[in-house]
Amino acid sequence: MPPSPSPSPSRPAQSDPAQPDPALSLPPAPHIDATLIEGNLSSFEKQLNANALTYFMTGSGVSRIKTPFSAAIGRRVRIVEINVFEDDFGGVEGEVRYEVRVEEDMCNVYGTLHGGCAAYILDPCTMGAIFLLRNLKNLNMLGGISQNMNINWHHPAPLGTTLLITTRSVFAEGRTRLAWCEMRDKSTNSLILSGTHAFISAKPSAKL
Repeated sequence: MPPSPSPSPSRPAQSDPAQPDPALSLPPAPHIDATLIEGNLSSFEKQLNANALTYFMTGSGVSRIKTPFSAAIGRRVRIVEINVFEDDFGGVEGEVRYEVRVEEDMCNVYGTLHGGCAAYILDPCTMGAIFLLRNLKNLNMLGGISQNMNINWHHPAPLGTTLLITTRSVFAEGRTRLAWCEMRDKSTNSLILSGTHAFISAKPSAKL
């Protein structure tokens, strides 16, 4: 994936006024201060993205499952930057960067990041890049079904490594979504993994 272009001023939301943004119904993520997140979007939009990440990784106390899989790990994933870019063809791309430290509950028996844990983290993180485009493209983003997650491993991530995760939208039309991701060692810039995540959105009538 080529480097990100210089951030351009964010576009105004272009959602259908007859269909209120469902993201507004998500519970707030009180442990995340959106003013500390860098990027070219408003603090309000950054907070909505943080609310969505928290909901899909922890349930935010309102999901049907009160203690979703690995919620304790999900609470430690931190958004550090959010941007929307204009591409060379007049379209838009969303990009989100996250950080999380590899702790014992994320490791395999060898003391390195477990592949299943990496997939768990990248699932909602890649969705975040598409989430940024929901109003610009009138996308339903509250719920979806993964179709394919292709992860290429390049280096292990030992216990104590701080991971810098970058995700970027690739395609979002109709119900089809595709996002790209990479995970690096923040201190060395070593590439841990790269991959893509393809998913389809839930039907508008589906309940969370």
